[in-house]
Amino acid sequence: MPDPQVKKVACPSCGAPLLFGAGEITTRCTFCHAVVERPLRADQPAALKTRPAISRPSRPSAGSPPANRISIFSFLTLGLGLVAAIASFVVVMALADNGSSAGTRWIFSGAIAALPVDRPEGPDVIALAYDLSNEEYLLVRVDPIAGKVVWRGKQIGESSDVRTIIPGDARFFTVEEGELHAYRSADGTEIWQAGLSDELMYCDECLSVDGNRAIALTQDYVIEAFDTETGASAWKRWMDGYTSGFTIVDGGLWVIDKVEGEYALIMLDLADGSVRRSIAPKCAAPDNAYEYGMNATAKFLFDPDPSVRAPDRAVYIFYGWHPGCIGRWNTATAERVWQTADEDGFAPSGDLAALFTPDLVYFASDDRLWSIAKADGSVRTVAEGGDYELVPLAFEQEILILRTKRTRGTTRFGLRGFDPARGEILWDHPVENGEPYDPPDAAFRHVDEDRAIWTWRFSGGLLHLYTFQADPNRLSFATLNPRDGFFSSGEPLAFDFSYDSYFGPNILFRKGALIWVMADSHLLGIDLDTAEIKYHFP
Repeated sequence: MPDPQVKKVACPSCGAPLLFGAGEITTRCTFCHAVVERPLRADQPAALKTRPAISRPSRPSAGSPPANRISIFSFLTLGLGLVAAIASFVVVMALADNGSSAGTRWIFSGAIAALPVDRPEGPDVIALAYDLSNEEYLLVRVDPIAGKVVWRGKQIGESSDVRTIIPGDARFFTVEEGELHAYRSADGTEIWQAGLSDELMYCDECLSVDGNRAIALTQDYVIEAFDTETGASAWKRWMDGYTSGFTIVDGGLWVIDKVEGEYALIMLDLADGSVRRSIAPKCAAPDNAYEYGMNATAKFLFDPDPSVRAPDRAVYIFYGWHPGCIGRWNTATAERVWQTADEDGFAPSGDLAALFTPDLVYFASDDRLWSIAKADGSVRTVAEGGDYELVPLAFEQEILILRTKRTRGTTRFGLRGFDPARGEILWDHPVENGEPYDPPDAAFRHVDEDRAIWTWRFSGGLLHLYTFQADPNRLSFATLNPRDGFFSSGEPLAFDFSYDSYFGPNILFRKGALIWVMADSHLLGIDLDTAEIKYHFP
């Protein structure tokens, strides 16, 4: 029966949120690795309070600094680590392993990734799993459509040993503590392993695969590329210091680093790591009395139009304060197309949100929304949100759809229709008791009666809103007309979960109306158009 008294549990060691799978009475904190027992009701049998054999002594992370020497940057790094750990933590139990002993019970608790899709129904997944029968962690491949474990792979020491799983061409790659490993996707055979200079950094692209290169960014600010066939180190670059991460575009790796003593946006050749492009902009004050260069916190965005390829790709750089500048550069030639300065700058903070349209780039920070013309760099203030932070989501039927976050009083998210031509708010729609799935401000993935998690997509000229709710557990469907904000809700899709709250959702795959979601103890293939669960594992 569901336990209404157990809702949210914090790690007593570090305070991080803890995730318990269905039926689990212990869990390992994915942040500090401490083993913690689930709080039990007074009327539960005492026998359940015994720790199972899967628990192991906690041990500190190799990269954790001493408690009395945590700097501001260390705190930031630890916080990002917590977010990454939460985002990758999923739990599911499978009752049978096809091809192995009947009745094997699995706990999928840790890193997971969808393989490249070669069928319309959706992907197989590679996951770290715990075999309760043999009390061991294994890498496994799961076919959730056929409802089977395809293969049992390498044994792993414990769940925290595998930081991430990244698929490649007929291979997948993991970071296991301080090592990079490559495996065959077909059978799980390990191909090679290679040492990293430090633990993996916490960012979305800190382990990436492009062609015959696997690239890792580690916590000592080293970017290293490995040959995907052999595991040999192809090249290594020691960064000057802090970097927020890199981006791979058109076969080149772009990152901010110092070149000859000043910060620049550089493009590294994936083959040998050589610097192929270097952009070191200067932002001058209106009276030209002084100028600023960029630093490691500057933001660079590439025009995401899929029809645009080098040599026509553009990169937009946001940098500097008092003054601040936005500039457009050609990625093939590193030549500047235009640059626009502002005395106060445009606050290129970590939560800078941008939306590309054919002619404009909308970008927002805090409660202000601007647009900048791609052709000549002319900037105008589009809206000021007052007590609301603004995030541009979509531009449909000449209407700008904004996500709002109330900053005065209780935090509340919502949607807003805005006419940028006339500067008018057309409608506002609060999302009650809900937090966004998508960044910025992405929610911690635990759904209960106090928190729903929502995401969206455009289809058929309407904004479709999908909300994961609990007590009762369900996925709710609604549509918004961007012209007038007319809201219409549909029949919710019930989830047959064991508890009246659940961990997830973690969306592993999206293609049109089909999404694959890991939520609580289930891997679900959901058709959003028909509001039905097409596939269910286990």
